[in-house]
Amino acid sequence: MLKLRVITALILFPLAVSGILFLSNEAFAAFVGIIMLFGAYEWAGFAKFPSMPSKLAYVTVVATILFSIWLINFILSVNFMNGMAAFFWGFALLLVIAYPGSSRFWSGKAVIVSIMGLFLLTITWYSVVSLHAVTELQFAHGHISGPYLLLSALMLIFAADTGAYFSGKRFGKNKLAPKISPGKSIEGVIGGLLLALSMSLLFTLWHRGGLHDYLSIFGLTFITVFFSIIGDLMESMFKRQADIKDSSHLLPGHGGILDRIDSITAAVPVFFITLSLLYPIT
Repeated sequence: MLKLRVITALILFPLAVSGILFLSNEAFAAFVGIIMLFGAYEWAGFAKFPSMPSKLAYVTVVATILFSIWLINFILSVNFMNGMAAFFWGFALLLVIAYPGSSRFWSGKAVIVSIMGLFLLTITWYSVVSLHAVTELQFAHGHISGPYLLLSALMLIFAADTGAYFSGKRFGKNKLAPKISPGKSIEGVIGGLLLALSMSLLFTLWHRGGLHDYLSIFGLTFITVFFSIIGDLMESMFKRQADIKDSSHLLPGHGGILDRIDSITAAVPVFFITLSLLYPIT
């Protein structure tokens, strides 16, 4: 299993980085859109859609929404989409905190689960593509373009995941959310946060940031890591209720698309919102 995970990761990592750095924003939007459609098919499993045609119909609805948003991109304001993302993930946070009691609201109700998936996938796609499209952000003594901002966000998320895995394995004793994901520990969360903060410190040092930059980036890192955990728990919560171990078997050793992007679905939208508040973005 470990060998399969490593091989799959070695294939996916350069593909993802190349797509972020070298694709135009239009091509990148299509690339991420395809990933979201695979995610939509998997989410249809969470909603217990009974047949292949019904799952494909759900995928078609998601594709139509994403394409429509792309077409009217100049009409929808960033503030509107950010507001929708903030509302959705605030609501998701409440569902995670209140679980299993909150499952009465949506468990076994295909329409509600489907709508939750529509919001999650749409917000993820919009935030990732919008962050990639940033022309430049003035940070400390330099400018950072959208692709590198997106890579920075992903590196924070992956650092938090990696730190949580190893620190949880070594020191984990106190369960974080045993009713949702018994394997996660508070010690793991602390280890992941510390590794992500260390990366932020090096990033800010490299760019010769001032006190404001250190405070801003540390705050950005904290909230991004926090919501990366919420995204992870959110998917685990829906899988548990659907009695599914992995969202699919598309990625050998890793499970499905949603199993790989669960942290990203919450963390990148929150990263983009917080960054927009802290720094002028063009």
